Amino acid sequence: KISIITGGSEGIGFGIAEALAKLGSHVYLVARNITKLEKAASSIRDNRGKADYFEGDITDFNKMKQIIDSIYESQGRLDIFVNNAGAWKLQSIETPAGELREIRHFLRDAPTDITEYLVRKFKETDQELKILTVVSQAGLKFMPGNLGYGSAKMGLAASMLVLQGELDE
Repeated sequence: KISIITGGSEGIGFGIAEALAKLGSHVYLVARNITKLEKAASSIRDNRGKADYFEGDITDFNKMKQIIDSIYESQGRLDIFVNNAGAWKLQSIETPAGELREIRHFLRDAPTDITEYLVRKFKETDQELKILTVVSQAGLKFMPGNLGYGSAKMGLAASMLVLQGELDE
């Protein structure tokens, strides 16, 4: 199996990458910090897993398309894509609107755009692509200081449900 994990250099994404590698998947980690990516890939390789990485920001749609297409072309397949990249930051009604828009773009719009691209790319192929989208509890219930993250993750979950509904028809 071939897997791409966004935010795969640490936290939940790294845990998912480790688990997939232990199951025999060649994992491709995507994140913004090259030092963390190198360390994460090395750790997986040290445990006999197959891991490579690409430095990339999910809000750069063209870069993400390039990464996805490059892996697909070099491997001849893509089996699993994990939308995991994210970061929680205290945000409230006092947070400037521009900052709230940035976090919503990062947590809701960018993964939605990437998922729609993947669905279109693989819809007409014989290959089945599994897409996992990580939405934490902080996106499913009210928490103080959670205006940007919570609303973005709720929006992401809703977008994924609507997209799945369209695919099921």
